[in-house]
Amino acid sequence: MSKTINRIELTETLALTECNDGFWLYDKTRGMNLAMRAKTPQEAFTKALTYYQNRLTKVEQQYNNLNVKVESFVDSVTNQDEDWS
Repeated sequence: MSKTINRIELTETLALTECNDGFWLYDKTRGMNLAMRAKTPQEAFTKALTYYQNRLTKVEQQYNNLNVKVESFVDSVTNQDEDWS
């Protein structure tokens, strides 16, 4: 188990902890470590940025897929309403 050497509260939601096995970056908004056992603080931040880049890409793709379905549904309902006139 890691032993904490130094903990820095970077913001209200981010903490960087130096442990005997490396640096850990914790995000309170996600409730998880974004980096574990990084060799340097810079590596911890790079891992965190990479995580968020990958997460954003996935969320944007899911949003786009949902948006296409919603627009298609709205168009089909709108077209049906026009047919009733």
